[in-house]
Amino acid sequence: MRSRHVVAFDASGVSGAALGRGLGTPRVRALALAPLLPGALWPSPFEPNLRRSEEVAHAAREVARALRLRDAPVCLVLPDGVARLTDLDVPEGTSPVSFARYRLAPSLPYPIDEAVVDVLALGGSRVLAAAVRRSVLEGYEAAAAAAGLAQERVDLSPLGALAALGASAPAGEPVVDLVLGDAAVSLACRRGGAVGVVRNRRRDPSSGEWRRLHAEADRTAILGGEAPGARMRVVGAGALALVRDMQAAGAPAEAGWHVAGEGVPADGVELAWLGAALA
Repeated sequence: MRSRHVVAFDASGVSGAALGRGLGTPRVRALALAPLLPGALWPSPFEPNLRRSEEVAHAAREVARALRLRDAPVCLVLPDGVARLTDLDVPEGTSPVSFARYRLAPSLPYPIDEAVVDVLALGGSRVLAAAVRRSVLEGYEAAAAAAGLAQERVDLSPLGALAALGASAPAGEPVVDLVLGDAAVSLACRRGGAVGVVRNRRRDPSSGEWRRLHAEADRTAILGGEAPGARMRVVGAGALALVRDMQAAGAPAEAGWHVAGEGVPADGVELAWLGAALA
């Protein structure tokens, strides 16, 4: 069962949502955002992310107050850029998490014992494996505890977003999904319910970003066994502007989802962290 309350962290701020149900589908009842000053938090897979932890905890406390969370259980959503991500084909009869730990171990710049590993099913025998350094995770958990949040579980923004996008994937047509974080971007090529490849890159939001991400989307399609020029679905920070730029150039780009609920802004597609609750 998905959490009814979500609190998400990223470089630009702490966000949160209270969710209800609408005909079996999650529906946003309330949203809250507490911005952070530059440098308070920076997503990194290796170093402590919360450079000014008291400021981050204060922002989380403001979100909790706005949503009236009190002691309600909360899903904490960590930003893109904190995890080592890789897609794997798991041998039959093998534990996906155990196999992910085995395959990730040589690529991590820290001992595998320091990693928290989880997987997202991609279809068939394929999974997306994610490793987060325990000390990085503990920084977020400490800020949440200082804010009085009752942590129920932890999710990663790109994994939640990709899961939510998978639920609405078009059948029989290749698409490339782009999940934009403040510091990183994840790309996945899928056909129907099956994902061919997932890639993760640091984000460069300087002039001409849409061209670079369009090229990365074409590379992702090719690595996933598809032709370049596939339809693109975009969610996350700056998604609307990116889609407009791509469409103006004739590229087949669109918003990845439309969020329903009271008080949800027109740019709800820019809340990639909502995927953790919408999937």
